[in-house]
Amino acid sequence: MENKKIFARSDGSPYDPNPVNVRQFEEQYGPGGVPGGYSMAAVTPLQDPTTIRVAACFLTLLSGGMLALGVYCLTLPDEVGTGIWSIILGLASSVMVWWAFVIASRRRRWLQAQKARQAWSAE
Repeated sequence: MENKKIFARSDGSPYDPNPVNVRQFEEQYGPGGVPGGYSMAAVTPLQDPTTIRVAACFLTLLSGGMLALGVYCLTLPDEVGTGIWSIILGLASSVMVWWAFVIASRRRRWLQAQKARQAWSAE
């Protein structure tokens, strides 16, 4: 038998502390499920495509340095293990850089679609 703990608000209504419960937020805040003044289309610094690209460029420099260090360490007699780990970290960082650019381009396209949708609905 499954043991489920049921949470309740002070008025006795059921409450799910899981942050992904969209229906609960819609019951609490109305359609859309967000408090007044909040918007899912908000552009925070972490969601801005330009900021994502700047962070990706910085990470590119770091991953390039890790790859260069790894190649250099492979030429040293007792540092082969360090070189291999450095190359692995550099390659992993390169994958993260690639994914950051993918996310930035998706976010830019989504923001452009939102602006076009708002301009179209305003007419």
